[in-house]
Amino acid sequence: MNVRDYSTDELLMMANNVTEEYSEEEVRLAKKELYKRGINDELIADIVKEEEEAFMKRLDAAARAEQARIDKRNEKNRNISYQWWELLILFVFAPFYLCRRCYLPHNFFPKLRQLREEKYDLKFKQRLIALIAGDIVWVLAYWIERVIMGN
Repeated sequence: MNVRDYSTDELLMMANNVTEEYSEEEVRLAKKELYKRGINDELIADIVKEEEEAFMKRLDAAARAEQARIDKRNEKNRNISYQWWELLILFVFAPFYLCRRCYLPHNFFPKLRQLREEKYDLKFKQRLIALIAGDIVWVLAYWIERVIMGN
């Protein structure tokens, strides 16, 4: 490794070994070359602090941009609705959605939980109403068939 070929910025990155990809020997050689170039420990610390601040600013800007993207997606998701035929299927087969497998409290109605987490507010409400109404209709139909028609 010939450290004289590296730029000062590259040597600073090596001397600080932020990514921990350099060995102790490479770090020592980088610091030695920086001293030869007239950069002392205080100057290295100042430069590193400036680079860290610039990095943190870029990181904050990226985090704000990502949050803005998520907020925009969530706002768009709020008003997305089911098609009428999807609601009809949910309504008709509601008891089967309830009884299709054994649920534990942490995974009870995973699709409803997913809709809530992804901010599909309208879809969440529509699905909940369709499932509850479908279950009620099935229970009433069963009760009418057993009690009233059974006599």
